[in-house]
Amino acid sequence: MLNEKLDKYLKNDYYPFHMPGAKRTDILRNDLPYQRDFTEIDGFDNLNDPKDILLELENRIADIYKVKKAIISTNGSTCGILSVIRALTYENKDILIERTSHKAVYNAIELNNLESSYIDVILSENNAVIDIGFDDFKNKLASKKFAAVVVTSPSYEGYNLDLEKIYNECQKANVPLVVDLAHGSHLILNKDWSDKFDIAITSFHKNLSGLTPAACVLINNEKYIPEIKRNMAIFQSSSPSYIIMQSIDEMVEKFDEFYRMFEILEKNLDDIYNLQLRNLDIIDVPNKDRSKILISTAHSNINGNDLQKLLRNEKIEIEMSYPAYALLISTIFDKKYAFERLKKALIKIDNKIDFGNNIKNFSYNIPKIEFNISDALLKNKSNVNILKSLGKISGQFVYAYPPGIPLIVPGEIIDSHLIKNIQDMQKNGIELNIDKEISIID
Repeated sequence: MLNEKLDKYLKNDYYPFHMPGAKRTDILRNDLPYQRDFTEIDGFDNLNDPKDILLELENRIADIYKVKKAIISTNGSTCGILSVIRALTYENKDILIERTSHKAVYNAIELNNLESSYIDVILSENNAVIDIGFDDFKNKLASKKFAAVVVTSPSYEGYNLDLEKIYNECQKANVPLVVDLAHGSHLILNKDWSDKFDIAITSFHKNLSGLTPAACVLINNEKYIPEIKRNMAIFQSSSPSYIIMQSIDEMVEKFDEFYRMFEILEKNLDDIYNLQLRNLDIIDVPNKDRSKILISTAHSNINGNDLQKLLRNEKIEIEMSYPAYALLISTIFDKKYAFERLKKALIKIDNKIDFGNNIKNFSYNIPKIEFNISDALLKNKSNVNILKSLGKISGQFVYAYPPGIPLIVPGEIIDSHLIKNIQDMQKNGIELNIDKEISIID
């Protein structure tokens, strides 16, 4: 579609007395796509108000994901999250979110001066987020009228929520369900896909072939389309990347082939999950996306950061490490040799390390709230040593990135649980956005 039309246009030798400034030059690097960097010239539509070829592309995406509407983002899932939450919270400022929501959700809360309530999460022994506390969710949902419920599925580590169960409760309460599906664009290729949501925001660059940060808002509830569309035009650049849109176009054109490629991926993953390791454990449970390779170090004498370093010595880069696990992302574009290389590396490492107990006592505790996020960020602040911050009110977010999930947010009271979490993570080589000091409200 878009690529085919662009191919024809380039053959006609039009000269670009318009943006972008590189002018399809041949004097810059030829491994960067200057030749295909375009703007909204005649015949190539406008992403923020699509009526032609980009509208057709969005309609094809909607067909693939079996939703009523798809809105492309060339500014990532973050743009979608900001747009959706703003569109739903003009009048009602109360929002119910999963505590382990991405920082983009918290940024939306700050920007729109929202009052946030939090859903407890359930962790595995490795401290991976595997579910929400459903009873806690139901109780919180019944406690007041919320503008929206926001959950994350799959989690960063690949665990899928029971969206149908959650959606049914939201329907009863007449509250829209928003799903941060950033890590789930590929789930449509297998049985893990669920369309039980009002709105979902997904990234095509994390698990499929869109260039970073290709993403999309998927809408099932048609009444929210106009305002989400309007807000996407606010948060999205007025010069959206045609390079990224071309990658989305190619993704759509080849989607039928992706199903076959996913079958090959599953076979390659079987080889990984069938490895007989003595000290490391590759987590494989029914509600988990197997393409997220979660390797537990809980019963070994190393932590996740150690495993990351050992894999890097074998020339393997991973997605992230936490105190009791390392996370690797595989996709349909990984070749057989990559899995063979990973197998050899894991066997080699497993034989070098010993059995141990590396289970960490960690949880995403919900501290007491003194101020909402927006108000807290406007207060006067100072920095104190973390060890002297007990009982103080946090003036900042504290998180590791990835995954960008806050341990504490501005306006919450710092307790001993948080201080211990920070110390444990730093001891285990996890980099946080703080060092020895934390910002507190004066």
